[in-house]
This record gives sequence, C-alpha cells and structure tokens, in this order.
Amino acid sequence: MFRSLITNSLVVLLLATALTASAAEGVVKPGLGKKPIKILSDYMKYTGSDNTSRFSGNVVVTDGEMRVSADNMDVTFDKSNNVKEINAQGNVKIEKEGLLALSDRAKLFAAEEMAVLSSNVRVWQGDNYLEGEKVTLYNENNRILVDRGTNNRVKIIIAPKEAKK
Repeated sequence: MFRSLITNSLVVLLLATALTASAAEGVVKPGLGKKPIKILSDYMKYTGSDNTSRFSGNVVVTDGEMRVSADNMDVTFDKSNNVKEINAQGNVKIEKEGLLALSDRAKLFAAEEMAVLSSNVRVWQGDNYLEGEKVTLYNENNRILVDRGTNNRVKIIIAPKEAKK
C-alpha cells in the first residue's frame, strides 16, 4: 500500500518536472504519456538573468490524466536549460490516477529526484490517507519522510484490503 503511494507520488514528481521543462522552453511537447501538455495561467514571465520562469494566477498543468494546479509556479533552469527546481506556492493540488495531494507549497528537485510538500500536507489514495506538516519523497531509494510540525502529529489511515472472492 505504501509502495503504491510512493510510486504514484514519484510519478507525479517526474511528470511535473517533464511538464514544466517543456512549457518553459516555449514549446508544448508531448509528455511521458504522449499526450499534449496544456498549461494555463493568468500571467507568465521569464527572467534570463536567473533562468527562471514564473507562472502566476490559477496555474493549471495537465498531461493526459495528471493535473497539477497552484496559485503560482516558479521554474528554475541550470546553465544547460534543464529543469533544476520547480517551486509551487498556494493551494497546490496534484491529481493522478486515484492519488490526490494537497499542500500550501511544493518543491520538486529534478537532479535529486526529490519532492518536498510542505504546510498542511494531505494525501489520499483511495481510502488511504496521510497527513503531516512536511512530506518528503525520494525517488531514488523509495523513501518517504513525514514531519509532524510544531503542534501536530503525523496521521496515517490505512484502509484494509478487501478479500478476493
């Protein structure tokens, strides 16, 4: 069950990285699912001096069945124009094949294959639920860390699997 949660969360990380790289280049290319990528926002600004694109106002990125939305998204590139970091702020929502993750902020680190969701993180997969102040997902070694925050505790609800008939 947790392996499935980790796998789906990491798929979101990898797809979001691929989506934002294509959008920042100014060309919307097919994603991993070979479907067109669609990015909607009220405003977009690219700053060449720090290799950053900022999407603001109801940012919605879709690629096939995956959807990432936030109030704002900043994408930072390295010197080779590869995505280095994605920083989503405000009402972050990630949806993909039965997985729903909500938080106030999310940072995706491409080289490290790592995602950090922070501030009021809630993740649902079917009837399973995970809650914490900060959730860190590591793709390389299939790890997930959940921090409780100052006045909270980590909360996980694991629904029993139904027996096969």
